[in-house]
Amino acid sequence: MANASDPRQPAGNGQADARQVARIARAAALTIYGVKNVVGARWYHRLADRLGIGTRGVSVRSTPALEVTLNLELAPGVPRESVLSNVADAVKYTVQRDIGRPIDALTLTVDGT
Repeated sequence: MANASDPRQPAGNGQADARQVARIARAAALTIYGVKNVVGARWYHRLADRLGIGTRGVSVRSTPALEVTLNLELAPGVPRESVLSNVADAVKYTVQRDIGRPIDALTLTVDGT
């Protein structure tokens, strides 16, 4: 039985706040072995992140389709394809579970390679 006060329960209406999706996607990506950080793609994105006004390496568009883009920094020596596959699975599952709406398009980019 679902608890109405549980913040992890989907709202049920399929509406997704872009900030909430970005926070959930970033947290899910950082739990995967081999992901060092989720960072902005350009130097000015990183500067904005440091100032607290940036997107912290995640871009979300929620209308008409839910599209998420993450820019990842991987640890050296990890198998890139395996890590990216695990990140994609974790992000899609976590967003679906917490928001109640599947990701229609997920783009992962790797910084520094």
